[in-house]
Amino acid sequence: MNPQDEKTKFCVYCGKEIPINARKCKYCKEWLDDEISSPQANSDANPEANIGENQTNQTNPIENQNYSQNTTVNPPSYQNTEEYSKIIPMRRFYLLMILTGGLYSIYWFYKSSCYLRDEFGKDISVGLRTLAFAIIPIADIIVFYELLNDMKPIIEKKGLESFSPGINTIIFYFIPFFGMWVFINVQETFNDFWRIQEPHLPVRRNFTNTEVLAMILLFIIIFIIIFLSIVIWVYLLSYPNYY
Repeated sequence: MNPQDEKTKFCVYCGKEIPINARKCKYCKEWLDDEISSPQANSDANPEANIGENQTNQTNPIENQNYSQNTTVNPPSYQNTEEYSKIIPMRRFYLLMILTGGLYSIYWFYKSSCYLRDEFGKDISVGLRTLAFAIIPIADIIVFYELLNDMKPIIEKKGLESFSPGINTIIFYFIPFFGMWVFINVQETFNDFWRIQEPHLPVRRNFTNTEVLAMILLFIIIFIIIFLSIVIWVYLLSYPNYY
């Protein structure tokens, strides 16, 4: 088989067949760095693939030597990739929380719950949890605590100092003006975790399209509310005798 026609390779950790360009095994979730995902490591994971390759190398030693001299290996580039680390830079996190009036916390809760389900196999209903967090009293306290409690052992497995789910939940809901501190404390720990979990992925510094759209919609809603309030206030001043 022509090596250029190969579309799959074998994971060096679990031995299962994955796409040739994959950087992370979808079965065992292990990252495949450049050295591991090279043809040599792939051949070690699938010894049968070595037979044809060795014969080709032996029959054309001059061509192989010229090819190796004229071939340069470029370092991986992330400029055109759409896959980013799940790290949220704190500057971007502050701005999102402030510019959305705290509503970004709902989206943050939703994404964090998605990571629990998709990355770590937690059997949870992301939609119901997010709905409870957003609009259902008492239930929002419970699901917020469960989110922190589910993430705590996962973070500690990486040898990181985690947070107290109970204390952070109490501070967030029952001590005024300290809610933002809880989000900062938790997100900084999340960032430390994803920095270890996804060392090869670049960090997104700019806002996503979804975040920009959400902020624009929020500004439009706030503008409409302020405009209507001014109109009503002016109308009441103009016709005080009718009320």
